[in-house]
Amino acid sequence: MNTMKPILTAFVLAVSLAASPVLAFSIDAGSLTPTLTYPDPAPQPVTKDQGGISK
Repeated sequence: MNTMKPILTAFVLAVSLAASPVLAFSIDAGSLTPTLTYPDPAPQPVTKDQGGISK
């Protein structure tokens, strides 16, 4: 009977469970998305007459 496969499976499972918190805290997620900057809005044009909505 092959006893190496269950031993190897248990070892890989134990190592992956032990290493997962270390890997989770070591990844820097700040560089995944860029910082968005928006330009200032353009000023509204100035008119002499009453350029309202009801015109």
